[in-house]
Amino acid sequence: MDTLQLKNKIIKRIIEIDDVNLLKSLELIFNTSDENILKFLNFAHENLQNQEMNETEDFSGYIKEWVKSM
Repeated sequence: MDTLQLKNKIIKRIIEIDDVNLLKSLELIFNTSDENILKFLNFAHENLQNQEMNETEDFSGYIKEWVKSM
């Protein structure tokens, strides 16, 4: 995807947002330097990756019930 396509995709997504608080938050982010935006987005991305890696389903309750019914 080239730069123009990415910009258009981002603009379309922003246009769809109706939440004023979210728009104000985006405005704050866009009013900072590109370097600070990059730092923030890298931090957020790393946190999301860590959350996804740490999320595991807990089947212990299901297993206990299954063992009881045997």
